[in-house]
Amino acid sequence: MSRKKAGAPLGVVGLLAAAVAVAVLIAPGTLSYFVSSAQTPATTVSTGEAALSIAGNGGPSGTVYPGGPTQLLATRTITNTGDVALSLVSAFTATGALAPSLTITVSVQSGACGATPPATWPADSGRWQGTTAGLTTSVPTTIGIGATRRLCAWQSLGVNAPNGTQGQAAPVSITVTGTQVAP
Repeated sequence: MSRKKAGAPLGVVGLLAAAVAVAVLIAPGTLSYFVSSAQTPATTVSTGEAALSIAGNGGPSGTVYPGGPTQLLATRTITNTGDVALSLVSAFTATGALAPSLTITVSVQSGACGATPPATWPADSGRWQGTTAGLTTSVPTTIGIGATRRLCAWQSLGVNAPNGTQGQAAPVSITVTGTQVAP
């Protein structure tokens, strides 16, 4: 009894070769893998310096009364001494029995501070107004590199201030924060 090994019929191998040849003819293409590199020259990265200088002390002193006119509280000179433009925002606090009824208006502007806030605000002025409980107006502004602006702060007392505020004081603290403007 002889045993024959079963081999792949020539027809199957030929059929596979024909299928590969047809596939190459119908969908030609190449398979490539390219590798390239280039060295770039060294570069330097540097950061800017945000610096804000506020000069001045004291201020006009006056008394306010319920429903009375807004009065100038303080003026300061603000200078951007850094090498990046700064976006300015302001916040304020006051303490004492008078504080909840006190309205503070703060502005950073190009011109001098008037005895009362301007009737219309210049386009480049930032302004913040409200009571110590919260702001009602917040308009940020930008101060350029080396620019000097005037900080003006006014005070007024609401018409509905309680009788307990008579003869009281409210020390006010105003904070101006400068944040770098993205180039």
